[in-house]
Amino acid sequence: MKRFSLLLTAAVPLALFGACTIEAPSDPVSTGGSGNDTGDTGGAGNEAGAPGKDVGGAGGETGSDPEPQIPDPAPEYSEPGAYVCDGCPESDRESFVLDAGPATSARFTGIVTGIDGDGTYYLRGPGGAALEGIVPVDDEGSYSIELPLFCGQQLLKLLWTNASGTTVEVVNITTEDCVEADIRVTLSWDAVGRDWELHLIKPGGRINDDATDCTWTSCISSSPDWGVEGDPSDDPHKDVDNTGAYGPENIWLAKPEPGIYTVMVEHWAAGDPTSSGQVIFNVAGEVVVARMENLAPYNVWTAGTIEWPSGKVTIHDDVYDCSEDWSGGCYAELP
Repeated sequence: MKRFSLLLTAAVPLALFGACTIEAPSDPVSTGGSGNDTGDTGGAGNEAGAPGKDVGGAGGETGSDPEPQIPDPAPEYSEPGAYVCDGCPESDRESFVLDAGPATSARFTGIVTGIDGDGTYYLRGPGGAALEGIVPVDDEGSYSIELPLFCGQQLLKLLWTNASGTTVEVVNITTEDCVEADIRVTLSWDAVGRDWELHLIKPGGRINDDATDCTWTSCISSSPDWGVEGDPSDDPHKDVDNTGAYGPENIWLAKPEPGIYTVMVEHWAAGDPTSSGQVIFNVAGEVVVARMENLAPYNVWTAGTIEWPSGKVTIHDDVYDCSEDWSGGCYAELP
């Protein structure tokens, strides 16, 4: 693969990336603009919090002093290729264009040499949709991560860092014959958490009720029948699941019926009580991030609610200790 020097005008300090070159594919394709701005969110703790914070959606209001919920970590790189600085980590990736067909997720694997710690990813989809998270890298430099995909054209950035700077790999991804999700929620957590479990609960539903809760027991190999009876096009899907550290997990739903949907997260028994994580809401063209610190095992976090058809997302930091009602998951009457 041909490598050539490139003069860069960076929106971040050049010292971050060092003196860069690019490995470019023969058919580079550019993609669309950056993500939307929404109100700042957050919150932590192990007790039920305030009623919640409205943070956007069609017809919703955003918080004051809005900041990008998921800023692009390398906005100056938009063409497919590997942007490698002198002394920075090097990857064995050779392909930077992926035609994923109708797939809703894809696995990315490779070997990175010279990296310190883990990598990170940033995925930008149509209309400002965005995701971010950690890419775990083992002691030999190998990584393998399954990531959810948006419908249409999107840009994936993989970032590998050491003392010399950061290597940025940009992959152009296209999905076709796919379904545009109206509601998408994506969960990730840290190294000390062991299986944070994502739940999308329909209006009037209950956690771990297979008919009304989309989660690992009900929504991977098949889907519960939501919306119009017998119509699979309005049923939810959990297309990415993870039982170790970091995640991600992903649930999406098209053509939701009206009402209030609840997003909940369980922390299973083997994790550390200091574990932290986040849920990214991509709903009605808005990106909202809910964050939680110190989620103990057997605890359930209500990350937020989604009102449909307005698309308004309300962030919560309510945490419920479900240890007395736990049997392969929380069976308390929640939400």
